Amino acid sequence: MTKSKIVLLTFLFTIAVIISCKKDEKTNEALFEESKSADLKFYQNKDTLYSPAGNSPHGDFKLKFNSVALANLGADGKLPKGIAFSYGALIVKEIYTAGKLSLYAVMKKERKSKYGYNEWVWVEYGPEGNTVYSVGLKGKGCVSCHNAGAARDYTRTFDLH
Repeated sequence: MTKSKIVLLTFLFTIAVIISCKKDEKTNEALFEESKSADLKFYQNKDTLYSPAGNSPHGDFKLKFNSVALANLGADGKLPKGIAFSYGALIVKEIYTAGKLSLYAVMKKERKSKYGYNEWVWVEYGPEGNTVYSVGLKGKGCVSCHNAGAARDYTRTFDLH
């Protein structure tokens, strides 16, 4: 392979990486805006600060759902075992450290997302919207725990809290 071909391929690869990162950033930003929507409702309509249970890596948290996710919950406020959330379902954990909001942990159910793992997209943000865990990681670091919640469509809250 000639030197000019190597330079050209390196250039094209670099451009592809930049474009891919920009798409990740746009998706991260869009999900952050969605996770701060006034339309989200607290779990069981209670503005409650829950303590972590089991091996949860998250600290104290509040839990919110969009209307799509809420429509899938049973009368007991939980997702019934063996039932999947509908596409478009959004779950937001507001994580608190020493009584102060420190992180948003977000899951969104999307059909055929290039960022998804088993149709879920995971992302985490700081309180100001800075991406702490990007959609581009495709759930790595999340799915090892969430796989244990496969009976409730990769959600753990209903069994741990």
